[in-house]
Amino acid sequence: MEKRFIEVPRTGRYYLIGNLTQPKSVWVCLHGYGQQSKYFAPKVKALDNGENLIVVAEALNRFYLSGYNGRVGATWMTSDDRELDISDNDRYLEHLVSGVYKEFNLGDIKLNLLAFSQGIATGCRWIAHSKLQFNQAILWAGSIPPDLDWEKETDRFNRIKIQYVFGDQDQFFDNEKIESNRQLFALAGIEHQLVTFEGKHEIDDNVLMNLLQ
Repeated sequence: MEKRFIEVPRTGRYYLIGNLTQPKSVWVCLHGYGQQSKYFAPKVKALDNGENLIVVAEALNRFYLSGYNGRVGATWMTSDDRELDISDNDRYLEHLVSGVYKEFNLGDIKLNLLAFSQGIATGCRWIAHSKLQFNQAILWAGSIPPDLDWEKETDRFNRIKIQYVFGDQDQFFDNEKIESNRQLFALAGIEHQLVTFEGKHEIDDNVLMNLLQ
């Protein structure tokens, strides 16, 4: 049996909220495992301060969350042929954001990222491979991808304001696991701010608004 691959066009789904006329900055939002962009958009509504154009991208791979029907979620990747999924995600997000900048004639206004949970790994890999320039990255309640050569990415990521955010009752991340992830940044000399709040594995509106100030 011979294993082969073929590249085909895909149709991605995304939502735009916020200032669609004269935004001062763009925020790209990446959801977590099993979520959809239309349900994730309300969770990042604190970004809508009247000045931001918010692009809520949805992962290309959708599936039933339970059984064979009912609620549908999406995932950025699995362990199966993961390198191809990573490459597909990079191209998808690059094409999406470049298209938004062109459509709205945004010029060189600031580009920012908010990535939640599983979206963090996808977001970090995209930043590492992107030709776009990022201003701020809020990485909320997820793991830093260990497969990146972080020492080669030090200069790129140190040009970005990075905030790593966790609730103190996050059911998926205890302090030991958080510190283990932070070591990937620390060993590469990548500056970042750890932000904690009272809460679980969720986005807190007030915390998010404060991070924009």
